[in-house]
Amino acid sequence: MRSGGAAIVGRPGPTSPDRPVPKPRAAARRFIHQSLVTDEERGLWREFVTLHFAINRELDEELRTKSGLSLPEYEVLWELTNAPENRLRMNELARHLLFTRSGVTRLIDRLEAAGYVERDDCDQDGRGVFASLTAEGFAAFEAAAIDYVARLRELFLDRLRGDLPTMRRLLERLSDS
Repeated sequence: MRSGGAAIVGRPGPTSPDRPVPKPRAAARRFIHQSLVTDEERGLWREFVTLHFAINRELDEELRTKSGLSLPEYEVLWELTNAPENRLRMNELARHLLFTRSGVTRLIDRLEAAGYVERDDCDQDGRGVFASLTAEGFAAFEAAAIDYVARLRELFLDRLRGDLPTMRRLLERLSDS
């Protein structure tokens, strides 16, 4: 028991014949669904997570099949294609992609082995390293982009055609936090 006499959910406590102690999983589920989030809210959240995962998986599979690039590799090439001088510091790239620095390092290792990026030392900072897009990397990005964007439109953008401004406002509201 906690101070104040409140029982800790899911832990055995005093019982009576007419009030058996529920199993922890059932108690936790009931507590979460009844006290913290409604079934409608939980369903909406699960749908959002499921759709995000499904769209990303579909885009990744399509990219791998048609171009040999994974979705994260494509995103690196996209960032570098749109960066000034087609290069970004590794820590900037990690921030743009919401990856860890070690995750970006592994991606750059693969893209460098494929000839799509090069690492360059930063003249202003001996510790800094740039990831720079190569001509081969740009060609790979350009070849993959057509199919990728077509599939992105089919799975996401075209389905929201009339609702894109509303979707933008909702996403901005979410990102404000």
